[in-house]
Amino acid sequence: MNKPVKTIVRLIVGCVLACCLLTNASAQTQPRLKIARNSTSSVQVNWTNQVGTSYHVFFSTNLTKPFTLLEDAFSPDALVTVYASTTDTPLGFFRIQVPTNSSTATVQIFSPSNSLTVSGEISVRMGAQLGTQVQGVNLYLDDALVGYLNSGGMNFSLDTTHFANGQHTVYVGAVDTANNETLSSSITLDFENPVRWLDACSLFNYFVPIDVDSDIFPADWLVSVTDTNGTVVRTITGSTTDGIIQTSWDGTDDIGQPLPVENLYLITVDVNATGGAAPMMASSLASALSATAVSLKRNLHGVPEYVVQKPAPNPLTGYLETLKFYSQIPPKIKLIYPPLPPRPADNPNATTLVKMSAREMFLAVHKSAGSTPNTAVGTATLNPSPTSGSGSTRTWLWFENPWNSGQTVLARVPILGAFGTVVQNFFLQIRDLIELATGTVGNGRRVYGPNAIYVLQNSGDLSALTNNLANSSAHAFYFYGHGNTDGNMFGIPGAGIRAQDLSSLLGNYYVPVLPASYGRDAGNPAIFTHHPYSFVFLDGCNTALGDLPEAFGIPKHIAGARLNDLGLHKRAFLGWTGTVLFQFDNDHFAWTQKFWSTWLDGNNYDTTIIRAKQDADAYRPSVLNNVPIKLYGNTSLKWND
Repeated sequence: MNKPVKTIVRLIVGCVLACCLLTNASAQTQPRLKIARNSTSSVQVNWTNQVGTSYHVFFSTNLTKPFTLLEDAFSPDALVTVYASTTDTPLGFFRIQVPTNSSTATVQIFSPSNSLTVSGEISVRMGAQLGTQVQGVNLYLDDALVGYLNSGGMNFSLDTTHFANGQHTVYVGAVDTANNETLSSSITLDFENPVRWLDACSLFNYFVPIDVDSDIFPADWLVSVTDTNGTVVRTITGSTTDGIIQTSWDGTDDIGQPLPVENLYLITVDVNATGGAAPMMASSLASALSATAVSLKRNLHGVPEYVVQKPAPNPLTGYLETLKFYSQIPPKIKLIYPPLPPRPADNPNATTLVKMSAREMFLAVHKSAGSTPNTAVGTATLNPSPTSGSGSTRTWLWFENPWNSGQTVLARVPILGAFGTVVQNFFLQIRDLIELATGTVGNGRRVYGPNAIYVLQNSGDLSALTNNLANSSAHAFYFYGHGNTDGNMFGIPGAGIRAQDLSSLLGNYYVPVLPASYGRDAGNPAIFTHHPYSFVFLDGCNTALGDLPEAFGIPKHIAGARLNDLGLHKRAFLGWTGTVLFQFDNDHFAWTQKFWSTWLDGNNYDTTIIRAKQDADAYRPSVLNNVPIKLYGNTSLKWND
């Protein structure tokens, strides 16, 4: 795109944008629009944004042709940037429609179409026009929330291999800043995958259960663990006669060394039918390595192993031939090979024996065919015939650093008058209950401070509290005070602790969409936790609406049952879903008192958090019809956990 073309594009985009905003000119400031060449293959379009308002980006190669929708999205940022490819056309025109809000709320799924048969990862693309600003969009599968985005393109990536085969109902919802959710019509999709995770993990602490169901059997299977550099760090092999694959990964590499924690790993399960015959033709390997004989046997796990006999003038020559082949293998693939044998002596009457696994045989054959093996893709194909079946499924795993539940931080805002005395005494009671439990539950689970209650009166008090929340001993937090309207900050009037800042300080991040650097899994959600909390109760307005749970390392969109299955330490978050009036006779305060007295019951401290919540709900049922509280994480969390 040359300079004159860039000028033309700027003029045309500006005119089109002005037309779109004409009806809103009196109500808002005209956005600033800019278009520039980003690289030889892309163009960058950015403009000032009405935060939370959905927008449309349209594109056309010719003004005489209709514009097509390039992106339907929303953003919490004041400046929005969109990149478009220019590899297919040297000339292009963009139309930015902002806002797209209308008085009539409309939410719909653009793709996929209804009644399709799908497999693997699919893209679910939606659009929304609301009467108020958009704060998030949800994806539902069979009435269960399986995806959430709080900015960016309204495009979900759904891995269908993580669900049972058969028909599923899919719909989406858009949530505005008043917490009203508008749902789309549903579509029905037929999931058909030959290999399926029965319970794909997303977080793990010390081991990963691998439970896969395959329609391909009898079959050999291969588990590959790949880090974000594309290096295969662990492989596990086996076979199945009935399609059931059950194994586990303990977080170590192929030589038993622990892998770095606080890292993301891609785990892939590949399955290929064996057909009851030798899974690889000896002639293929003979051609690849100039071998004269290949013998096959199976190890104790039923996995094929090969002994290759290579003629050589002497062992040294054969060794050097093998070394030549070995040296051509990319470094990341070498990790799955056994080390080469010691350099042999010069013996012209000997032969060289090379022992290889089924996977190594496959790589050798593909190497001889002139293709470069790519273990990041992951495959267990052993020279399949046209009638054999194969399949693969994968998921990302976040290796979390082990931790123990620790001390509880207590903090509140000052309140004047008689009610202030009630709140003060209430906090003293909570402090005493926690200290009383220390002798039973142990493990340092006492009040942080020691025995301190932080009274937050100014921004300096907030800074001190923030720093103490980052202390390695603190893993539980109860706060009584104020929250802002979008649920991304708590504190005192005029000042607060932002979810974004707390997330950076604690090293807990929820990523709705993984970036392109994560390869095929780009677009999927992930959570990263360096200092997760076991329990957080933010007893203030709107605290359950935003990103505060994720800032404390408690994912809103990963079910507590899944966290239990992974063997992780339990964690839970409590917060209110709207404005709470902190008055002496307010039902919400009575609800809180009942919750704490039930949960810290003074016996074995084995009351679950869901039971304590249910008792509080029964004690003050009006709360459920007013501003209900939200519980995220493990509903089975007990104080003795």
